[in-house]
Amino acid sequence: MGFRYTHDVADKTYADVEPYKLLNQKGIWYLAARHGEKLKTFAFTRISGVHLSDQVFDPDPDIDRQLTQEDSIWFTDQPQEVVLRIAKEVAGYFRRRKLIANQVIQMELQDGGLIVSARIGHLNQILPIVRYWIPHIRIVSPEGLQSSLEESLSEYLRVSAPRTIK
Repeated sequence: MGFRYTHDVADKTYADVEPYKLLNQKGIWYLAARHGEKLKTFAFTRISGVHLSDQVFDPDPDIDRQLTQEDSIWFTDQPQEVVLRIAKEVAGYFRRRKLIANQVIQMELQDGGLIVSARIGHLNQILPIVRYWIPHIRIVSPEGLQSSLEESLSEYLRVSAPRTIK
């Protein structure tokens, strides 16, 4: 199988793609497929010019297992652990359902808050959630990620602040 894929910058053609599964992540459909030796996801609406081939492949049981266990669309061989401190005001939301892919409640704090961890393949799995729950959530680790987030928020406030018209 092959197809043309529209990226934000340019189109790319993929050949010899091994399709495994269709995934729905927050209402958006993705094709999970192996290209070369790498498992990737492709947004379904960005795929065009599909051409099928007579070539067949033997499904890799490790990929099937990974697709069954993973609850996100970000695949990596080296996931990163992120630890968050959740304030008591919003802890109930994190107790009721997994708001973060691969979320694990590590500890319930005496003040009613939580320590939550998640193994992520990309920072986009965690940063939008953290921004959404500001000021009730802080990044404990990896070290420096909270500071990086604060710097990006400060930059946002700097460039979006109302300007005085003279």
